[in-house]
Amino acid sequence: MLLRIRLSSFLAGVAVAGTFSLYQIRQDIQRSHELLSAQAEGYDKGLEQRVSNLEDIISQIKQGK
Repeated sequence: MLLRIRLSSFLAGVAVAGTFSLYQIRQDIQRSHELLSAQAEGYDKGLEQRVSNLEDIISQIKQGK
């Protein structure tokens, strides 16, 4: 009887700890996703600016010919 109570208490504790762990992992993944998205957006804007600059240079070269 005492073993059954201890086992059920242990399993309940494991379930609660597992739930909190999953919640924390989900929050960590969500924050990481937000950071990566912001970083990728910054790279994208920088790349667009570089392409625009190159297009301007190419059009100036074409006009010079």
